[in-house]
Amino acid sequence: MSRFVIYLALVGGLSLSTFYPSEQQRSRLESLIPVSLGFLLGLLVAETPLSSFLQEQLGLTSRNPDKVGLDILHSAGTADSKNAKSELNQRVMYGLQHAFLNLEVTGWWFNMGLWDKSKPMRFQDACKALVEKVTSHLNINHESHILDVGFGCGDQDVYMAQLYQPAQITGITIEAIQHHAAQELIKRTSIPGTEIQLHVADASKLPEFLASTPEVFSRAQDHQDGRFTHVVSIDSAYHYNTRAQFLKNASLVLVPETGRLALADMILAKPAPTSGLGRAIFKAVFSAMEVPATNMKTMDEYKQDLMDAGFVDIEIECIEDRVFSGLAQYIQNQTGRLGGLVKPGVNWTYWGLCKGLWWLDRSKWLHFVVVKARNGPRRS
Repeated sequence: MSRFVIYLALVGGLSLSTFYPSEQQRSRLESLIPVSLGFLLGLLVAETPLSSFLQEQLGLTSRNPDKVGLDILHSAGTADSKNAKSELNQRVMYGLQHAFLNLEVTGWWFNMGLWDKSKPMRFQDACKALVEKVTSHLNINHESHILDVGFGCGDQDVYMAQLYQPAQITGITIEAIQHHAAQELIKRTSIPGTEIQLHVADASKLPEFLASTPEVFSRAQDHQDGRFTHVVSIDSAYHYNTRAQFLKNASLVLVPETGRLALADMILAKPAPTSGLGRAIFKAVFSAMEVPATNMKTMDEYKQDLMDAGFVDIEIECIEDRVFSGLAQYIQNQTGRLGGLVKPGVNWTYWGLCKGLWWLDRSKWLHFVVVKARNGPRRS
């Protein structure tokens, strides 16, 4: 009963936040509604101790990470679902266990994607489209050495290798489990002409990473004085602590004057709350989502961070109209297609995420941006 009450409160609050007409919001509500929404979403999807506890209580996660994939399959939807579930160990070939034989994993992509509203798209194709959008027109060639910061599970590095055939891609992530998954992908994928090296490292400490990993520049093709020709970060930089420090470090590890930076990122479309209460809630929301509040800046502030880091020829394109609603529609369609194969907790999580994305699309509270810039001259 207590789980139901807590969950009902979360869903009710999220629903009110989602359907409140943004054009009629007063100044204080305009601050409180989005941060409340973000806080609720943070509780559903973040990996902090508090949110992990709540997810366990609400049945949104598995205590055994090795069983997460199989736990999605279950026999809910009938009056005898509890009995059916208890019999699965005895009759493993009954119920919906054969769904395992019909599943085909084509990758572990996870970015928000770039969606074409004129046609149906697979999630993987939207993710690839975002990678292409970020990395196009950067003069990547057979001598390029790309640093991919926040490479996920490696799918985007394999895809960039197939698109551009650079000499080398070096990837870093702070997520050890994603590093492991990416290493397995690289082992079973043939990528002629491109070497991919993946490491566990902190995006805000790039110089320290390079100092401790000199083999990154051991290839004969590396003739750029121990620097990268390109630094790429796709749908990840807003998590870095801090993004401003990451930008400064990216400039330090890029070839002066010709090195290129390319990001898919999120920034504020409206100024952050200035009142004491509004600011406190603002920080709490993004902390729950593992996004440092200091990273949430307006367009002008973001450009200033790029210039302070040493970048020139800065281009920032807002593409949220092809991101938030497209992913929301895909999630909505996907949960409908999977039906009873998905545990209720998983369904509710993605329901909340879907509603939040629709709200972001309508409220225009955040910009999803593609950023491209050239490194300036070497600084003394």
